[in-house]
Amino acid sequence: MNTVATPLAPSKAAAHGGPWRPSTEALWTTASVLTLLGIWSVASWFLPPAVLPSPWLVVQAMAALVQTQELWTDTAVTLGRIALAFAIGMGAAILLGSAMAMSRRAGVFFRVWIVCGITVPAIVTILTVYMVVGMNDRGAVLGAALTVIPFLAINIREGLKNLDTRLLQMGKVFRASRGQVVRSIIAPQVAPMLLASARFGLGLVWKMVLFVELLGRGDGVGFRIEYYFQLFDMTSVLAYAMCFVLVMLAIEVGIFGWLEKRAFRWRQG
Repeated sequence: MNTVATPLAPSKAAAHGGPWRPSTEALWTTASVLTLLGIWSVASWFLPPAVLPSPWLVVQAMAALVQTQELWTDTAVTLGRIALAFAIGMGAAILLGSAMAMSRRAGVFFRVWIVCGITVPAIVTILTVYMVVGMNDRGAVLGAALTVIPFLAINIREGLKNLDTRLLQMGKVFRASRGQVVRSIIAPQVAPMLLASARFGLGLVWKMVLFVELLGRGDGVGFRIEYYFQLFDMTSVLAYAMCFVLVMLAIEVGIFGWLEKRAFRWRQG
């Protein structure tokens, strides 16, 4: 009796040309960074340093900048505003997105708010808040938070609407308690969406905070960038910006990377 061998489906590693190892990822990441630096260096050859300084000049300025108290004071002020704006924006977005996902009436009611929040330019929202609240820290934090709420609310609404209701029905069949349903059914489905929304929200918030500082504050990283721009000192502008980008990357990798490993330990193995 002849048997026909069934061909095995190719693995993901084979489909991508071999096993994908952390060392391979690090290699491609390094190549990406070096390519960006190469493009920056080549572009700086055709422009004067006052317009686009070379990476080496910016690195030298960063090395001098980290030794000053000015950088760390401005960074601490900006991080405080980012933390407050992120907490307000994320909290409001969770409430708004949850209401829109669980109630059809709430979804219809708040849809106009979301559309207006997305379409109105951020500068209009920030200037309006500054006029109403005042050009102070409360106005800066509130202005930055309001600009990100609509985008986060949409992400959270869509994530909650995509919950697998069959698992909820299964929990009822097995008479799982409410705590068990939340811990074992809802939380594993919601956690990836919340973490992704938090990362997206933090990326938006810190850019908005720099913007509101540039427009109407007398301290912080955004104010300092605008100050050096007025002096036509692009080396200091880029040095300040790159130092703060490194701080935010450390927060992204250190805090959110740790949270991701803790939240998704059940996926390992």
